Amino acid sequence: MIHVQELCKSFHQKPILIDLNFRLEAGDRLALLGPNGSGKTLLIRIIATLIKPTSGSIEIGGYDAIKDVSAVRPLIGYVPQTFEGYPTLSIQEYLEFFAAAYRLEKGQRAMSIQDVLDLMDLAPLRHQKVEHLSLGQKQRLCLAKTFLHDPLIWLLDAPISPLDPQGQAEMGALIQELGVMGKTVVLATNCLTDVTIPCNRVGILKEGRFAFYGEMRDISERYGNRHRVEIEVTSGMEAAQAILSERSDVISLQITDGLIQVESQMTEAETANLLKVLIRGDVTVSRFQRIEYGLADLFLEVTSPSVSDEGTEQG
Repeated sequence: MIHVQELCKSFHQKPILIDLNFRLEAGDRLALLGPNGSGKTLLIRIIATLIKPTSGSIEIGGYDAIKDVSAVRPLIGYVPQTFEGYPTLSIQEYLEFFAAAYRLEKGQRAMSIQDVLDLMDLAPLRHQKVEHLSLGQKQRLCLAKTFLHDPLIWLLDAPISPLDPQGQAEMGALIQELGVMGKTVVLATNCLTDVTIPCNRVGILKEGRFAFYGEMRDISERYGNRHRVEIEVTSGMEAAQAILSERSDVISLQITDGLIQVESQMTEAETANLLKVLIRGDVTVSRFQRIEYGLADLFLEVTSPSVSDEGTEQG
């Protein structure tokens, strides 16, 4: 559905996006991450055909997205970072405007509008003016508008921040359902919350390049069977340090204000046994937690100033 090759974008001869390559098929959901200024929004806007790249190619649904813009745009549903609406229109009028703009058949419009109002829980507010909506309600309205023409590709630029925890959970469920429906989703966000769980791919931008691009399952493979164990000790710190230092399955050990952080290759059974060993060694443990490496760890690792870009093939 989306095929990007050697994509570059510069402003005033300053490179912003550099040699991006990736491919997404129907049902793929890409979590696009990166520090502020890394180029997430710019990449979304280029895919949405709102900005032309400096060089490279983009194919969307079999069309050249640079030359065949009129053929590509009906395939795309774009939810921008900030809501751009018509403040004096009611929700009903707003959706009627876009139903006409999307050229929905007149006989179909009323039913389609009712469907998206129900889907986004906006039906009771249909006569409320856009200017009086909360940020979360405006975001729901933008999603409702996007559903009207049933696009094959969803481009979501930081849609999470205006939403409360319930809204974020619902957004995650929506992304999952879009994938089941065979839609292709690109989600630009820095919220490493449950909303990224339904994504099957992740791309992390750093200074305009992909510092990491791959499938979500690649993250656990990247760390092998390593994990962290956090141990809070109220007494017996020296004994705990001696026990841990003697273990061959402890990779590293860090102690800060009564908290021991262990990087380890222990199995779950061995981790559970470690707690017993500490207690038998007269160590008073107030908290003991095994933590698997995940997306947040990967994000911090590859965006660290000390980490160079991997330069891996994306796709």
